[in-house]
Amino acid sequence: MTLPVQASHTLKETAFIKGLLRELADYVRARYGERHTVDISAKRDANDLVTEVDVAVQQQAQQRIAEAFPHDRFIGEEEGCDVIPSEVGLRAWVMDPIDGTQNFVRSMYPAFGISLAFVEGGIIRASGVMMPIDNDLFLAEHGGGTLRNGQLIRVSDVPSVELARLEVDFGGRHVRARTLEVSSELMRQVGQIRCHCAAVIGLCSVACADTDAYIHVGLKPWDYAASVLIVEEAGGVVSRMDGSQIRVFGDRHDVIATNGRFHAELLGTLTL
Repeated sequence: MTLPVQASHTLKETAFIKGLLRELADYVRARYGERHTVDISAKRDANDLVTEVDVAVQQQAQQRIAEAFPHDRFIGEEEGCDVIPSEVGLRAWVMDPIDGTQNFVRSMYPAFGISLAFVEGGIIRASGVMMPIDNDLFLAEHGGGTLRNGQLIRVSDVPSVELARLEVDFGGRHVRARTLEVSSELMRQVGQIRCHCAAVIGLCSVACADTDAYIHVGLKPWDYAASVLIVEEAGGVVSRMDGSQIRVFGDRHDVIATNGRFHAELLGTLTL
């Protein structure tokens, strides 16, 4: 259900995220139109891709953040910016320039997004995810709700695992066996299963009630920081697979998000 416009988003960081993501989306959309000319390389393995567009988006964002917030830390997936800080109290910006690079490269299913979160004192204060192709913008502020293109959104009210639509993000080959081990019983019990191969798509789908739950065993902070706040401020619940709280710069990588109605039930199906 779409709710009326909500106007309590007041942090200057939220406004900054909104403006920057719209600006970056224009560039990504243009490059997607000429994607067959984009340089592509592999990182960890042949399936872990990075493009010149990923790098350019991150560089542009990093420069803009440095100009606007010169004392803040920047953490991003590319270009050696992927060092997780140990200081709990710092102000930091956490970015995935393109989450779903495989989907960017393979154009039949263009499900990918630009993800940016502002973290202060270990708390995600503001965040945004932009889906450039549809110009679809999700914004959240701590304590202020989640907006999708200016309208408040809420998670679904599906009450049980049996009726739920679940996104199982199978990830790369290095986490595939663990994913199957953890979720095998859940996949037998859940109502529907799908996978977009992009964490921001799966998590934002929970926030806007297109999906009821999402799991991944191996995400990094830039993969989920922005989307965690988006889900929570839309009324959902996000935790580790043992039910513990998400710490953005912690040493765990598993993430489970639900509409909150059957979170404990879902946790009970996992094989940890």
